[in-house]
Formats: sequence, C-alpha cells, structure tokens
Amino acid sequence: MDTFASCLSENKASDNQAQLTNKPISIKESGIPSKVIESLLLKHLMQSTDEDTITLSHKLGLTGNIVDPVLQKLKSEALIEICSDGKYSRSLRYSLTVRGRQIAQHELQRDGYIGPAPISLTHYQSLVLNQSTSKERVTPELLRSGLNQLVLPENIIFKVGPALNSGRAIFIYGLPGTGKTYVSRRLVSLFNNDIFIPYSVCVGNQIIQVYDPILHKAVHTSTAATMRLDEGHDERLIRCKRPEVVVGGELTAEMLEITFDATHRINRAPLQMKANNGILLIDDLGRQKVAVDAILNRWIIPLEERIDYLATASGEHFDIPFEQILVFSSNIHPAKLADDAFLRRIGYKIEFGPISREDYCQLWQQHCQQFGLSTSTETLNFVINTLHQRQHIPLLPCYPRDLVSMCHNQIQFTEQSPVIDQSLIELVWHCYFVDDQSTGVNHDER
Repeated sequence: MDTFASCLSENKASDNQAQLTNKPISIKESGIPSKVIESLLLKHLMQSTDEDTITLSHKLGLTGNIVDPVLQKLKSEALIEICSDGKYSRSLRYSLTVRGRQIAQHELQRDGYIGPAPISLTHYQSLVLNQSTSKERVTPELLRSGLNQLVLPENIIFKVGPALNSGRAIFIYGLPGTGKTYVSRRLVSLFNNDIFIPYSVCVGNQIIQVYDPILHKAVHTSTAATMRLDEGHDERLIRCKRPEVVVGGELTAEMLEITFDATHRINRAPLQMKANNGILLIDDLGRQKVAVDAILNRWIIPLEERIDYLATASGEHFDIPFEQILVFSSNIHPAKLADDAFLRRIGYKIEFGPISREDYCQLWQQHCQQFGLSTSTETLNFVINTLHQRQHIPLLPCYPRDLVSMCHNQIQFTEQSPVIDQSLIELVWHCYFVDDQSTGVNHDER
C-alpha cells in the first residue's frame, strides 16, 4: 500500500512537472501580456537588419502560433514591414519601419532585456515549489558517497543528513581548515536530479533576468535519466543542475535585492532567487562589510514563512518561494554573531572540529598516494606526537593536504627521492606555520 501511494505521488509530481514545462501554444497559455511579447520582438528586430518568423520564434522561445499574430499586429500598426515574401527563405522576413525603430529604441531605454520571453510570476512560483529539494531524501549512504573525498567523523554525518532533510537553514561553524566550506559546497550535489530555470520572469510589464550562466550549469544532454523532455518543452526554461551560489566577504545588502543594471538597463534577480531549488552558502559570516545583524535580519521572514518579498526598481512588489538550502558558515561561534531568536529559526547548528589521529593518518596517506610519495610510520608519528603536540596545533583535515603538497613541491625542486622524512617535514612545517614564540599567535584560534 505504501509503495502504491509512493508511486501515485511520484506520478503526480511528474505530471505537474510536465504541465509546468510544456510549450505554450497561445498567448493566454504563455501567461505573459502580449505587450511584453511585442516589446521583445521589436528589440530583437532592432538587433538585426531583418529576421524570419522561424528565427524570431526561436529567439523568443515561443511557437509560431504565438509569434505570428503578434507580428501581424505590429505590421498593422506600421511598426514592422515584410522585406521578403519567403520565396527564397524558410518563412516571411520582417524588418522595422522608421517608426518601429523609434518605438524599439524607446523600449530598450525602458527595459534593456533581450532574450527568450519570460514566464509569468505564477508560473515561476509553481515551478520552484514543484522542484523543491524537500521532495528528495538524503540517506547516510548517499551523504558518505557525496563527501567521499573528505574524512568526516560519523557524528557529523548524522547531523548534516537530518539537517538537509529538514529543509531548515544550517549554521556550520568551527576552526578554519575543518572542511566547513568543502562540505557546504557539495551538499547540493547530493540531490542528483536536474531542474528547470527560467531565463527571466515577468512581473507586471517588468522583466527580471534570472538565468545566470556563471551560477547555473546548463545540461545539454537529451538522455539524462531523471527528467525526460519531449520535443515540445517550453524553450523559455533551461535545464540545469541544481544551483550552488556561494558568497563570502564580498556580500552586500544590495545583492539580496533586485538590482537594476543601469548600463544595460536590466533588472537582475537577487542571489536567493538565483539559488532557488539549490543551495545558498554565505561563507565566512562575520567578515562582510555589511553588519552581521543586517544580513541575518534579512532572512527573518524567509526563514519563518518560506517566502521572500521583493520589489523592482519601478516599485512592483511581489513574493517568491524561498526554496533553497540556506547555509551559514563561520569561524566564529554562532552565539557571538546572532541572538537566540534568530538561532532558533535556523534550527541546525553544527560544529566542525579536529579529526581523530586515525582519520589524520588516513588523510595523510591518501595525499601521499595522490602525489606518489611515501612516509614511514615513524615520520608520521613524529608529525603528530612532536610537531603538533609541541605547538598545540589541533589535527585539522586541511593540514595533511597542505603539508604533503608542500613536501611534493620541495621534492620536485631539489629532485630528491619521493620520500617524506623528518628533515623534510620540519623544513616544510616552519614554512607553513608561524612560530608562536616570535609572534604570540595561538594556533588554537587559527
């Protein structure tokens, strides 16, 4: 019975996805005002001498059933004209009239977006909710497999997994070099199905550009297993991997709001809108120029209601689903950054600390194997028992990688045998660490 119910649920989700990604065949089904399509057509024609109907349909991501009537309307208003009857081309070719060029120029000054037609706000809201990571479940095996390049204590595995499945925000903290950023950036890869991201979204008569080729990794194969598309999918959507948006000390309050690019005259989506259905990692919290309180207060409503409220530069107010894994990562204890009310909304606070001696040795040998080096048990004991203990330096997972890499650099330079011995590791050690006695640095606070 449970299996049957599960199958019904999966089939329903699949049907919803198909409805949200089917290609519209009329202006009404497109969900956007005809004025928006007219404006985009004029702007596309402004970019070239003339275009045929098929090319314009491709550029807008809309069928000829939608584009043809709009072209005829623009022609009746003397904004475009036919410059070829299609006898020697695939279809009729159109160009702007003098008046059409003036209108197109005006439209470009009002809104500089030129690309595929947007989807409606309602369409976007439904699409994001249907693709939520909450519809998938992370298991211990999946988590270990996804993080197999990092040695993690079991207690971390059994904290991160439930946190992901909860859908709540996660605060990861601990010493630098404990793997916080590494783990955080790979959480999204645990959700292995692809999603659809719109090139842009229409809010009123305003277009907000969402797709960012730097942040969104397009999937170009047509044979991916999780979601199959037929030839009639909506070309205003682009199939992508779940987004991984990472921002650190460069974060400003403006990046969390819709920004108007005055140079190109385009409304650009904020970071959290680009990160929907993926992960938004705010790394090095406490290092930003903007006050931590300002950053944290920005998330109060989204964390509480799972909705984010935005506004365009022209004053259009609207809301979008807040459907992403929000991760804060910091070297500073959360109690020093946020009050109890905010920490309660986050839910999961996970501390990353030093690893065990066994895990340290395992990492050391892994990195030696990677560089084709060897280390005796005596030398490794010297590293841990003498060097680490003498300077009270905790066993962090970053140290085997960095120290072995530096030994490899030294061996390559001196052309000596690929063996890490005590003299080599001591040389590298003093290049890597700062002497406490001369600087007063406490390595436990590094």
